[in-house]
Order: sequence, then structure tokens, then C-alpha cells
Amino acid sequence: MAVSLGRQPCFPGTRVRMPHVTCPLPGFLTRNVAPQHSLKLVISFSLSQERNVPPIQVTSASPSATTSLLQCARELETTGQLPAAMSAFRAAALCSGFPEGRLAFAGFLVRHEEFSAAAAEYRQFLAELRDGESRADSTRLVAVATHNLAAICRQTGESELAATLQQHSLKNQLESGDAATPEDLAGCAADAIHRGDYSLAENLLLRSLHEETAAGNRAGIAADCGNLAIVAGLRGDQAVGVRFLGRAFQIHRELADDLAAGTDLVNLAELFRTAGRLTLAERCLNRARQSFEKAGAPKSLRKAQSRLNELKPFLEVRKRDPLLN
Repeated sequence: MAVSLGRQPCFPGTRVRMPHVTCPLPGFLTRNVAPQHSLKLVISFSLSQERNVPPIQVTSASPSATTSLLQCARELETTGQLPAAMSAFRAAALCSGFPEGRLAFAGFLVRHEEFSAAAAEYRQFLAELRDGESRADSTRLVAVATHNLAAICRQTGESELAATLQQHSLKNQLESGDAATPEDLAGCAADAIHRGDYSLAENLLLRSLHEETAAGNRAGIAADCGNLAIVAGLRGDQAVGVRFLGRAFQIHRELADDLAAGTDLVNLAELFRTAGRLTLAERCLNRARQSFEKAGAPKSLRKAQSRLNELKPFLEVRKRDPLLN
């Protein structure tokens, strides 16, 4: 008989997909700057936003300039310069003929739990694809955006809508001539978990894990391990769940993915709480708070603090009653 974790689990594997760049990327800000000057331009863009200057116009430029801008944005995010990173990603989203820019900006918003804003970017992206010039990769890009919208819906508790969007994404992915991706399999597994179909979820996650392992994608491996831990916990097999989460946490920490590492710790705390190991659960939640603070993830930070507050009365009882220690 399956034993519930008692709360809705956090899904480390509902990850955002990004398309591979396979064609020239026209479109950059009107100022004719060399790629190495991207950071200077981003700072100017940020200042213009603060002063409510009309938006900078967009025109064509070299693919290397647009690629350099995104690289600059990612470096700023990695080093914790989040306001500047947001400006850089937003500038990339304004580049005409460069759909990857808007997708990258939306992905940044998801990573920092700005789910409403991210969903708006994906919907705007889908509208531009629908109303703009036909592209050879339109079907594939629709699949990417709808997959990512499904991931957001899972985070906001809209499980039925998430399942519908995931199936729409999978349909577009197959129509584009591509096979289902590991992200598709993980997304469908998350929907199966919501329905209580743990056997299907496990099968899909093991298939995804096999593909990610063959490809050497460590982030994907960690995400699948985290979700396999959720399935194990929901089935009442805490020992297997702890082993999977231990592997996921180790990889996420090595990748410096603080949000995912914190999510692993929250789920690990829930497994320990279910097993009655409250002190270990408390330690995991305290470490999760540190990870979420570092990641700039306020919603997850509040969730970890809330669970810690729920745990404290039980810990106090144990401290007062030596028979419970």
C-alpha cells in the first residue's frame, strides 16, 4: 500500500526546455556595438528602464552579437548580479527574429519563481509565432513553449491544465519529426504522479534517466533521480527515496544549482519527517533555506520556513520528554 508524503511534493524534474540554436540569429539592439561591448549596452538598457525611457528599437545585427548578449546574461546570473542579468535577458527577448531570446528570458523568470511573468512571456511567444512569418521550426518551438507552460502550471498547482499542455507539447514535438525528449518523459511522469499512477511515472522516469545518462546530461540525471525519489516516497519506500535524493542533491550541488539542491533538501526533509526522524528533517530544512536564499527563490524559501515552523512544536515536545529521544 502506498504511503503518502502528506504534502504535495516539489518536482525538481519539471524542468524548462530550451531549443537548440540551429540557424543564424538576426536581431539585436539598434546600437551597432561589437559583441565584447554587450555588458556596457546591457547597463545602458537597465538605466533606460529605470528612467522610463521609451523602449530601445530592434534591428538586425550579427548572430555573434545576439549570442554574446545571452552569454553575458547567463554569466551575470551565475555571479549573482540578478538585476543586471534580468536586464540582459530582457534585452535578448526584444531581439527580432530571435525566439531563443524570449525563451531564455522566460526561463530566467522561472528559475527565480516569477511564474506569472514567465507564463506571460511564453504566451506572448506563442502569439508571435502564430501571427508572425512561418518558420521551419515553428512546431518544435511551440512544443518547447507549451512544455514550459506545463512546468509552470505544476508549480502553481494547476495540475489538470499542466497535463493538457504537456500532451499538446508532446503532440507538437512528434509532429515536428522529433522523438519525445527526456524532458517530455519527466513532464508526463509528473502528471502521472498527480493521478496516482506511480508505476507509469516510474517507467517514464527510468526511460528519461537512461537517455540522460547516455547523453551525459548531469542536470537531467539529477532531476530524474529527484523525481524517482518522490515516487519511492509516495509508495512508502523511504530508504530508496533517500538514496535517490542523495544522488540528486550531490549532483545539483556540484552544478551549483542552489534552487534544485534546496528542493532536494525539502523533499528529503519530508521523507525524514514521515519516518519520524525529526531532527534530520529540521537540518534539511535549515540547509534548504540557505540554498533558496542563495538562489534568490523567495517562494521556495517561504515554503521551507513554513515547514520548519510546523516541525518546531514536535521537536520541542521531544526535547522535554526523554522517552521520545
